[in-house]
Amino acid sequence: MDERSQIRKLKKEIEHLQQLAYKDELTNLYNRRGFKEGTEKFLSELVWAKKHPDHRKSIFIKNFSIILFDIDDFKKINDSFGHQTGDSVLSRIGATMLENVRDIDLAGRWGGEEIILGLVGASEEDAFRMADRIREHIAKEKLQLDGETVNFTVSGGVASFDKADGFDDLFSHADKALYEAKNRGKNKVFKYSDIG
Repeated sequence: MDERSQIRKLKKEIEHLQQLAYKDELTNLYNRRGFKEGTEKFLSELVWAKKHPDHRKSIFIKNFSIILFDIDDFKKINDSFGHQTGDSVLSRIGATMLENVRDIDLAGRWGGEEIILGLVGASEEDAFRMADRIREHIAKEKLQLDGETVNFTVSGGVASFDKADGFDDLFSHADKALYEAKNRGKNKVFKYSDIG
């Protein structure tokens, strides 16, 4: 192998490692690190606008909302059908998320069965409508595996940056709304403003 070929091969390996640093291989969504770093870029503009309201008219992004989804009874899916089926469910849900967001938006796998969306410019109501549409779509999906039909649903919590002071606060609001959705029977979406 000549020197140029080795360099090309090393560059490809470096690109792959960089992608792994920010992407979840199973779902092709951002991982937690990638999502948070991407989100911080948008939120820094909104934080600046809050501190300088007299300059706000020149700000491109007016709001930012997140949706925190959790796959309902995911442990039961893994226990009943196996981890490969759980992986298939995660992969299918990841694809659904990517189909429903714009290029400017962010979609990430936050944890085991938690998926998070960052919607640039979206109000809480905009994000809620999208979250509920995604929830309904996922509830209709089925996986056929070895003659078995696997149904799955998600619950979601929605929060908007206009009621938060930073990413951690925004995430906490969405998490509280998600908790409310889970407590009310799952396969539901709640807005933070509706539980406060």
